[in-house]
Amino acid sequence: MTGHLRDGVHQALRRFTQEQPPACQVDSLTALIRRGVRIDWPASDRLSCA
Repeated sequence: MTGHLRDGVHQALRRFTQEQPPACQVDSLTALIRRGVRIDWPASDRLSCA
């Protein structure tokens, strides 16, 4: 199950940034999520208007 969270973080970062995320960033965010830290991503400029 540990790999599933890391894979999900990796996929989310790839979709959000449209590029390959550095492994250290994926690992850092995965660790924060495991500890229950809230992560806010300002995505308003990344969302297309419907």
